[in-house]
Amino acid sequence: MPSRLTCVAAALLVATSLHAQKPVRVDPDIRKGVFTFNPFALFAEYVAGDLEVKAASTVTVGGGFSVVGIDDYNNYRALEAKVRYYPAEKALQGFSVAGTAGFATGSDLDYSTPNGPTRRRVTRPTIGTELSYQWIIGPSSRFVAVTGLGLKRFLGDESNADPLNVPILPTARINIGIAF
Repeated sequence: MPSRLTCVAAALLVATSLHAQKPVRVDPDIRKGVFTFNPFALFAEYVAGDLEVKAASTVTVGGGFSVVGIDDYNNYRALEAKVRYYPAEKALQGFSVAGTAGFATGSDLDYSTPNGPTRRRVTRPTIGTELSYQWIIGPSSRFVAVTGLGLKRFLGDESNADPLNVPILPTARINIGIAF
């Protein structure tokens, strides 16, 4: 039969090991930025991501990129700067509205030329807006999930010969990533 001292020592050992296994919860407010990307878009030969860094308790600054490589001749690339406002005054978490400005490049094949198809490439400036909701979760507050919708307006001359001949393009974000 074990002695009382052995029972107490075993109980302390179990309690200490359970306490040591308890995850340390990190406050998500200490995170200074996030990097996210869209893992689902990869199946459609599409790569998109965002980098966001706190500038104040309600504002972040950063950028986004997207690349659609449909084939060697038809593709789309965009790079934009973003300023995001969090009305709940917790930058990087919750609901946000963003303004964007950048450039987009599109290319395709022009079949109307007498010498056969030729590649057209057009670069135009863009402005836009996004509404998003972002979560920073996990015991170490490192995992990020974000979803959002937006609109992007192409500036400059539009023509039927322009691969970017749509005036407004809807955008979507379903991203995951890390907080740092």
